[in-house]
Amino acid sequence: MKEWWDGRDLTNLLLKQFFYHFRNTIFIVENQKELIGFFMGYFSQVQSNEAYIHFVAVNPNKRKAGIGRFLYETFFTLCKEQGRTIVRSCTAPINIKSIEFHLHMGFRIEPGNGEINRFPVTLDYLGQNDHKVLFLKELTMKLTASAERK
Repeated sequence: MKEWWDGRDLTNLLLKQFFYHFRNTIFIVENQKELIGFFMGYFSQVQSNEAYIHFVAVNPNKRKAGIGRFLYETFFTLCKEQGRTIVRSCTAPINIKSIEFHLHMGFRIEPGNGEINRFPVTLDYLGQNDHKVLFLKELTMKLTASAERK
């Protein structure tokens, strides 16, 4: 799967406890048992209106087919059902494709304390020399037809 991340080995981010504790917000897309993409998110245990996208990947040969959008929108729907109106995520500043995708999905980049590749970053966010671009998206809670009539 290194080819999914331009040769970087990120499998250490796929912690087993995520699959156990957050399985309701983990999605997998397969085609005839071939892994096409996956999504790992969770609801904040501290901020009752927030959710976090931890890890997402789509097979490079299957990109531009709407799979990433489908995974994100599925999570956004769950967030709305649970009253979560803020979704956060982060990525490495070298991951330009991820930055562009998040912006395309309506995320905004949060201010940071540095700049890399012309993007604001939070330096040492996940440890020494582990700088991240931080994202935030506010979800709008649309009323159902029955709620609008009241």
